[in-house]
Amino acid sequence: MVQDKQHVLIIGGNGFLGSHIITSFLDAGWPGSKLTVLDIREPNTKVPSVGYITGDICNPDDMRSAFRGIDIIVHTASPLHGLGRTVYFKVNVEGTRTIIDVAKELGVKGLVYTSSAGVVFDGSDLVNCNEDARIPEIAMDAYNESKAVAEQLVLDSNGPTFKTCALRPAGLFGEGDRQMIPGMLKILKNGQTRFQLGNNDNLFDYTYIGNAAHAHVLAAQKLLQKSQDPQHVYRSAEGIATNGVEGEAFFITNGTPIYFWDMPRAIFAYMGHKHTGSYIVLPKALATYMGLASEWVCWVLRKEPTFTRFRVQFACAQRYYDISKARERLGYEAPVSLQEGLARSLEWAKQNGEA
Repeated sequence: MVQDKQHVLIIGGNGFLGSHIITSFLDAGWPGSKLTVLDIREPNTKVPSVGYITGDICNPDDMRSAFRGIDIIVHTASPLHGLGRTVYFKVNVEGTRTIIDVAKELGVKGLVYTSSAGVVFDGSDLVNCNEDARIPEIAMDAYNESKAVAEQLVLDSNGPTFKTCALRPAGLFGEGDRQMIPGMLKILKNGQTRFQLGNNDNLFDYTYIGNAAHAHVLAAQKLLQKSQDPQHVYRSAEGIATNGVEGEAFFITNGTPIYFWDMPRAIFAYMGHKHTGSYIVLPKALATYMGLASEWVCWVLRKEPTFTRFRVQFACAQRYYDISKARERLGYEAPVSLQEGLARSLEWAKQNGEA
């Protein structure tokens, strides 16, 4: 059982996932626990029962000030997709390294890290992929490369007095989304719903944000448990008995993969769009060459490309995951279906003037 009065620090708690993690901790009703958010900026709105501090995860002094009295850290801070490699490695790798070093220095008990399902993606199909899949030597993009390096730092830091794990959510969407839902609504607004990359015969795992947040709470609970269920004891590579969470990575999804383009079209339909006629399908091979050309032109112009080979592979490859490990060891099940999650997301977008 988790002891009472645990102090949880959510790094990146003002962001998309972080704000939902706050809600999940509060909904879980940890008895006597205290929640504090650390972010580089102040939030637009504050939850009355939650503490808020600002700081830079790359600054050790900021972290020392923030970590005093903390029992467990949930680290979900990361730049958005579409930025440069330097930014990702500074924040995701060096920032995470700083968090680990200071947390161990000050006696923090554990760390839950938000990684990405994309860390194992090399452009080829991922069919019911589990955690045995190797991280490719050459990453598809700088974001996932930096996430993979940071994840390994976190897992390697696991030990008897500092317990860690990493969660790999896939295809996040939900209320407060700044990427997937807004991107689809922009396509709808621009009248581009007829276009399609690939044949839409590839299954893809989307994950409602509240479900991913719920998984973070479960992981924190497991890392702080004092006793082990004798029926669920696992052995590490060194033969040490663990609860199967410490030093481990977990894929987190809704557990209901669908064809990639079915999600955008469900969004369009929910917003009242009625499709007529056929789709204009851009074959994967042609789109890949176009992505390569875009990357080359942007390299010459010293700009970050928006249409890349990675985006083509992302839209065309099979990418769905086996979440048996999360179910067995974390006790995870997705509380909210894709349909309900999508409805919540789009109603939020409407209410906030984004749709």
